[in-house]
Amino acid sequence: MSGWLSKLARGGMLLLLVVSICLGGYSSLLSYRLELVRQQVAEQKKTLAQQAGLIATMQEQDARNRKLMAEQQQREQQLRQRGEIYQRKYQDAIKNDGCSRRDAPGGVLDLLRGTDANAASTNRSVAP
Repeated sequence: MSGWLSKLARGGMLLLLVVSICLGGYSSLLSYRLELVRQQVAEQKKTLAQQAGLIATMQEQDARNRKLMAEQQQREQQLRQRGEIYQRKYQDAIKNDGCSRRDAPGGVLDLLRGTDANAASTNRSVAP
């Protein structure tokens, strides 16, 4: 019986040795994978930091663009209002003027329309 027990003890020790070798290899594999995951996490943090910087820059540019658009709209509104005021003043000024009711000469109308062939020429002479 003691022979049987010693064989069983040696077999158990051998089994424990094989199991510990397997567990050591598995631990090594898990450590390698853990290191890979840590590297990936570091790369992702770096990427996230870059993206956060880009987002902040884009938000600043968006705010700047919105401000510029508001200023542009305000300028356009002021120009429209000025144009309307000038139009009203012009209408009031010519309302009772007899000259404004007459037709302009054909040459003047052609110049205003931009259809005068002589006006388009760059080599024309100016009459005194």
